[in-house]
Amino acid sequence: MAEENYLDKSLRKIAKGAGLGFTGTMIGMAFGYFSRIVIARFLGPGDYGLVSLGVSAFTIASTFSLMGLPSGVIRYISFYKGKEDEGRIKGTIISAIKMSVPLGIILTVLIFFGADLISIHIFHEPNLTPVLRIFSIAIPFWVLAQICLGATIGFQDLRYNVYVLHLFQNSFKLIAIVILLWLGFGVIGASFGWVLAIVGMPFLAFYFLENKVFPIFNTKIKSVAMEKELFLFSFPLIFVGMAGLITGWTDTIMLGYFSTTEAVGIYNAVQPTARLMLVALSSFGVIFTPVISELYARNKYEDLKNSYSVVTKWILALVFPAFLLMALFSKPIIEIMFGPDYIEGAMALGILAFGFLVISAIGPASSVLHALGRTKVIMGCSFIGAAANVVLNLLLIPPYGINGAAIATAFSLVLMHAFLLFFVNRIGKIQPFRTSFLKPIFASAIAVFLVYGMTKYLIGVSFFILIVMFFVFVIIYFLLVLLFKSFEEEDLMIMKAIDERLGTKTDLPRKIIKRFL
Repeated sequence: MAEENYLDKSLRKIAKGAGLGFTGTMIGMAFGYFSRIVIARFLGPGDYGLVSLGVSAFTIASTFSLMGLPSGVIRYISFYKGKEDEGRIKGTIISAIKMSVPLGIILTVLIFFGADLISIHIFHEPNLTPVLRIFSIAIPFWVLAQICLGATIGFQDLRYNVYVLHLFQNSFKLIAIVILLWLGFGVIGASFGWVLAIVGMPFLAFYFLENKVFPIFNTKIKSVAMEKELFLFSFPLIFVGMAGLITGWTDTIMLGYFSTTEAVGIYNAVQPTARLMLVALSSFGVIFTPVISELYARNKYEDLKNSYSVVTKWILALVFPAFLLMALFSKPIIEIMFGPDYIEGAMALGILAFGFLVISAIGPASSVLHALGRTKVIMGCSFIGAAANVVLNLLLIPPYGINGAAIATAFSLVLMHAFLLFFVNRIGKIQPFRTSFLKPIFASAIAVFLVYGMTKYLIGVSFFILIVMFFVFVIIYFLLVLLFKSFEEEDLMIMKAIDERLGTKTDLPRKIIKRFL
């Protein structure tokens, strides 16, 4: 077993984790996306903009409350699990809760009683006050849920994170929002529906942790305090989180300040649509980091490089055609999903889609730097992106509005990830790209333009036609990928591993693919 093929083993781990993550993320994102569609269509851009600002305030406060602790929880639980030190495992969980939940409660109080000041003096929108107060209630519940879910991930079990975060939260949110809007509660109902789903999360997350993973109360294990270790490990990640907040929410906040809630509403229809392109990156990313960290620890450097390359190829093969489809069909996508009131955001959708295409292809670079232990480099790159985002939003939103915000966000994200890739190459002497990557790119471009031409000039555009033509595109794309001989042995490993995880059957496609290797 000393000569075990670690590349095969690692790719199978990544594929199994990605298969579960992809399925759960896709279902969860679909529910979450439909929640936004319901709010946007039922309330219109103005009230949808109010909800979006409430979500942004909640996200910022929750990130500060967590102080980077979920990463520390995952790290220390994994570490002490290997040492079979249950006292410190329990201490890690309890210490993280003691540190984060009280801060979440403090921020809840501050936002709840300061909501009027924020609404009137920053956003010049008095109707935002009740929305901010409703979302402030969710902060400590979200924080507690994230600590519990981080603990389950630390035990290398991704199921409960998928169940709670992606499936329960997003499905319950959609149901609650639909019911409350149907009952006539308007923007208040939409806000309450969103928050009710978050309030339920920690109860379910704690149930799984206590009964399925590691008992906290129903045990005689003595807790060992871990506050100091957790704080020292997580403190630098606070700055990474701050940079992420700036990059992720500056556009929405500045649109609210410089423009109108209608502009915020339109932009927050466009941005989540473009972010659907990140499903592939997030699905592979959850399991990619621990796998390549293990390869690095075992000095399997060639396998690390090959794993990085294969994962990048799969992400690019999935995301590039999604970008072309989103860019070419931006107007019908926005109009069909959100209605004619949001069509002003079509150009912004294409701009953001390009940005998410680039960061999806480069995205695994951050995981490689984590594996190499260069978290300070990640922090530096994050601040470069955040600084560029703030400056560009300040310069571009006043004259160009929604499109200016899209340009600022896309450019700053691309800049940050370009630096990440540069340092991966400089520090690790690694770059994931191969000339063979051009084959699926050309195949997807041909397939997309064929479908675009048929739809635009022969058939016409409607929701039903777009669905049908998507499946036509998938068939054409697969056939072209075969003809271009884009598949390699590693791709078959990934397909087989996904079958094992999801219970799917790709025996026939794999047999066909083998003939074209």
